[in-house]
Amino acid sequence: MSIAVCSFPGPAATALNDNVAMYSIRHLIALSTDSFGDMLPALEQAFNRSRDDDRLDDVFGPRPRWAIVALTFACLVGGQIVEWLTGNFGLWQVLDASALLMAAAFALAFRRYLFGAHEPGPDDFPWLAATLIPGAALMTLSALIAKMADGDVAVMPDAPTWTLFGSFLVAVADSLALAAGLTIAVAALCYSKRWSKALKQLLAQFITFKVIVWVMVLLIVEIGIVGAILSFFFGLFGITFPYWIGESVDQYSYALLMGTVYCAVIGAAWTACRQRFPELIETGEADVLSAVKAMANPEESGSEPSVDDTKSGNTKSHEADTKD
Repeated sequence: MSIAVCSFPGPAATALNDNVAMYSIRHLIALSTDSFGDMLPALEQAFNRSRDDDRLDDVFGPRPRWAIVALTFACLVGGQIVEWLTGNFGLWQVLDASALLMAAAFALAFRRYLFGAHEPGPDDFPWLAATLIPGAALMTLSALIAKMADGDVAVMPDAPTWTLFGSFLVAVADSLALAAGLTIAVAALCYSKRWSKALKQLLAQFITFKVIVWVMVLLIVEIGIVGAILSFFFGLFGITFPYWIGESVDQYSYALLMGTVYCAVIGAAWTACRQRFPELIETGEADVLSAVKAMANPEESGSEPSVDDTKSGNTKSHEADTKD
């Protein structure tokens, strides 16, 4: 299954079609499953209770856990202030200021560690990348709470109370978009020497994000194509349902589809970053966005790498470097 936008001729449309390929989920589901399985041990490795392990101190200072929490809340508040001060700035219709600030802060911390006094190796990727997970989770939770406060989670008129759950799932899926965007932003900035170029690529990716979400909201939520098809099908047999049944089906369909897309993007970004990590520490940069796009089109780039493949590849590369 894949998300796609109609193809049109021309260089601008070609760029859009290339970016859309990044959000194709047909070949990214397996990658996301492997990646999320890889994240759990990485999270335990990063935030272990050993007093002798001071790796986080080298990145975030003497109290790394509190530093990560403080950095996350500072970016959340700072982003709201920036958007309030520049309310008419059209860029914030595509980018989230809080996520962009957080991506820049973590990218700077990661690059300072990687290219400072330390000698990083491929084994540093999992725990280093896992330090972003708590911040991304807090930012996603904050977005969900904001949507609930704005009344996005509500019972449909003249409908049972349980229909509240459908709107809640839609809000969760939309909040996951922030985590997916944050992941891509950190990857693009951390793996790039020239941030101006990386920001242009990010803008193109997030415009694609917005187009995909707008199309899905229009088709599934506003028009309600899934519920309408089911109503038509059962109507052929003389079976009718209350209006809220069709709308609930549309909400569940949207939440499942878009939630899968966002999780697939996060998982693919994790795998692509792990794959290109040796190149990053060797040359100072790597085109990680192209790696994610290549994973979305394995027919063009060869068989898609799994997390296990990238682990073994990094280990072999590290062993070769050691021998040299």
